[in-house]
Amino acid sequence: MAHSFSGSLVPCSNMWPSRAKKMITVHIQTLEVDMKFSVPYRATGKEVFDKVTTTMGLRETWYFGLQCAKAGQMWMIDEKRIVDQVYIDDGNKPVQLNLLVKFYPLDVNDLIQDITKHLFFLQVKDQIRSRIIFAPAEVCVMLASYALQAKYGDYDAQKHKIGQLGNEQLIPEQVMNQYLMTKEGWEENVFEWWAEHSSGANIERDREWAELQYLMIAQDLKMFGVNYFLIQNKKGTDLWLGVDAQGLNIYEMENQQKPKIAFPWSEVKNISFQDKKFIIKPVNEKSEEFKFFTKNIRTNRMILQLCVGNHELYARRHKGDTVVVQALKQQAKEDKKRKQMERDKLEKERRAKEDALRQREELELRLRKFEAQARKANDKLQRSEEVAEILEEKVQLAEEEANLLAKRATEAQQEIQRISQENAKNNEENLLLKQRLKELEEISQMAASKAEIGASQAYRLKQELESAREREKVAKCKLMEITQQSVLHDQADIISYIDREESLNNNGDNEEGECARLDDSVQSEEIKSHLNSLKSKMDVSSLRFSYMLVLVLHIYTLTY
Repeated sequence: MAHSFSGSLVPCSNMWPSRAKKMITVHIQTLEVDMKFSVPYRATGKEVFDKVTTTMGLRETWYFGLQCAKAGQMWMIDEKRIVDQVYIDDGNKPVQLNLLVKFYPLDVNDLIQDITKHLFFLQVKDQIRSRIIFAPAEVCVMLASYALQAKYGDYDAQKHKIGQLGNEQLIPEQVMNQYLMTKEGWEENVFEWWAEHSSGANIERDREWAELQYLMIAQDLKMFGVNYFLIQNKKGTDLWLGVDAQGLNIYEMENQQKPKIAFPWSEVKNISFQDKKFIIKPVNEKSEEFKFFTKNIRTNRMILQLCVGNHELYARRHKGDTVVVQALKQQAKEDKKRKQMERDKLEKERRAKEDALRQREELELRLRKFEAQARKANDKLQRSEEVAEILEEKVQLAEEEANLLAKRATEAQQEIQRISQENAKNNEENLLLKQRLKELEEISQMAASKAEIGASQAYRLKQELESAREREKVAKCKLMEITQQSVLHDQADIISYIDREESLNNNGDNEEGECARLDDSVQSEEIKSHLNSLKSKMDVSSLRFSYMLVLVLHIYTLTY
């Protein structure tokens, strides 16, 4: 059995006639809010859809549809009952349905209501984050900055810190994994763009503005607004079929962004399917029909349903705005004007409040300055009085000190004169003492030099004395030998001669002690005279010793 978008589908018969009065609970989930309400058991998809859109205040209903949460991408058919499209168990669990964007415009600026733009924004943002729509890294950063602008308003460096948005998935994980950059680094790039958006002058950076900017960037992506289905050609090659607002596109498996074959709506004459086979018939009769195959008939129904809806929007764009669209645009203008007036009013009030606060702060600042100046003047006056009293006391003390100093100055002058006289006298004495000291130093130096000379002479004399004693000992020995053999009449003479020599030797010993004592007192004037006398005595001793030796030699010759 063949199906096409020009035919109508007949609802199936009621499978449970006994449940006509029964109510079922429907749970509608959107990316903004969740709703739960009861509908009749026989309620159709359109009835449930109208209830949802009325509750939300959504007027541009032709862009949206209800999708079963448990059946993949299966959209609810308006004419069929919900119970015929979704399995309902006996546990009275609510039917889970999602309100999603089903069809996309050629230009997001064609969207009229703010609620429509907001729902588009939420769904496209979710698709980009989940990588259903591919976006490069730089585009992801830009889109994330507009998402933050829409959620938090203008960027505030004091409130918005890097790392505080840990729960926000700003960039898709697959994009982040492609680059060697930390999460804080991505946030820093996003915050820079966010700050740029917030710095525009005379532009209201509200949520609606940021969401529209987000959609305007996202609609330039190749995968924006495209519903993809896995198909096979006649040869069994896997391909992608894309359905969007401009027509049908065939993609290779490796590339979902650049179509291999395109069928714009203006070149499509008819679309139909028969079981798993889908047929696209071009307007040009000379062109061959394009046939492909899907996994099941349900997929073909979904493709046909999307083709019908997109083609209707395409035809509506070429016919001009309907009454409903014109009413919506007029209402949108009025709402925009009203919001602008409210914004202007709020801005005026905000500025007036800021002016009042600024004036109040200025007055408080001036008051604080006056109070500070008054306190300073009072403190200065008190300090001046205190200084005047202190100065009076200091004047009295200064006068007393001046009198005392004058008296001390007179006494000091007298003392200076006395000291000057004493110094003059002392100077004369010092000169005399210096001269005397100089003379004593010269005498001491001379005595020291003379003492050194006397010490050297005494040492030489001592050496001569020792050598004389040695010679005397030798002479004594010889004399003893001669004495024993000499004549008796010479013995008495020799003995008397020896006695005289011994007395002379004893005198020599006394002279040696005197030489030792000379070493201890070389600094006196008596050293010279004593040394002269010692020298004369030693000369006598030397003569006596020489005479004795001559006598001994004479006796020796007589004997032998």
